Amino acid sequence: MKKGVGKKAAHEKVLKRIARIEGQMKGIRRMVEEGRECIDVIQQVTAIRQAIAMLGIELLKDEFICKREDNKKIDEKYLETLFKMQ
Repeated sequence: MKKGVGKKAAHEKVLKRIARIEGQMKGIRRMVEEGRECIDVIQQVTAIRQAIAMLGIELLKDEFICKREDNKKIDEKYLETLFKMQ
């Protein structure tokens, strides 16, 4: 596999993840407009927080945006800790 092909696939994966998050945000807006139960809205907010954390990991783990000076990959466990939801 060519290097550019892998990067393009990773780029598309990230864009799909962003589109999914955008859809979730629109869903929350509808829920609020419809006066849905607070707990239901909060559950969706929690899901979006997790999705955004996973997006951050995806952006960093394969040097999608950030690249270390020593050209080493960033440890995925470190990224999970960095984006850990509290």
